[in-house]
Parts: sequence; C-alpha cells; structure tokens
Amino acid sequence: MESLTQSIQQPLEFLIYTSVVLIIITGVFLIKLLIDLSGLAISMQNFVKATQEELEPTIKELKTTLVNINQLSSNVTDQLNNMNIGVKKGAKAVLEAGAVIGSRAKDVGKILGKVIGKNLLSGFYLLMNSKK
Repeated sequence: MESLTQSIQQPLEFLIYTSVVLIIITGVFLIKLLIDLSGLAISMQNFVKATQEELEPTIKELKTTLVNINQLSSNVTDQLNNMNIGVKKGAKAVLEAGAVIGSRAKDVGKILGKVIGKNLLSGFYLLMNSKK
C-alpha cells in the first residue's frame, strides 16, 4: 500500500505545484487586466468630460436657433392668417359692392327700358301716323 501512496503522492504534488503556478499566472493576468481597465475607465472619463465641454456650447446654440426658427415660423403663420383675413374681407366687400351695383343697374335698366320703350313706341306711332 505504501507503494500505491507513493505513486499517487508524486502526481498529486506535481498537480499542486502546477495549479499554484497557473493560479499565479492567472492572478498576474487578472491584475494586469484590472490595471488596464482602470486606465481605460480614466481615459473614458476624460473623453466624456472633453466631449461634454465641447458639446455644451453647440447645444446651447442649437437651442437658441430652434427658438428663433419657432418664433419666425409663428410670425409667418400669423402674417399669413392676417393676410387671409384681409383677402376674405376684401372679397366680401367686392361681392357686396357687385351685388349693390347689380341691383342699381337693374333698377336703372328698368327705368331706361320704360323711358326708351315709351319714346320708341311714340316714335313708331308718329311714323305710322305720318303716313296716313
């Protein structure tokens, strides 16, 4: 049995030493990875700060531009609405004036028709009477 234990003892020692070496190598790589990730995080923070400092004035200018564009478009919309109201009032006035002028022209036409008609009839009557 002792020989069996001795034959198991050497591979176990080798396994232990190999495991310790692999754990140390893995630990070194993990420590290196953590150091690199820490540097990356610091670089990302610096990048974000620099980007934010550069973008803030641009964003403020964009907001100001958008406010100006909104004001301009609302002014144009108001002016177009006022122009539409003016055109509608003008068209209504023209229609009303046309209706008044039309009714007056109709009345004048009736009066002229009566006057001219009587004179025309009397003229025809005189022409007819002069032949007799």
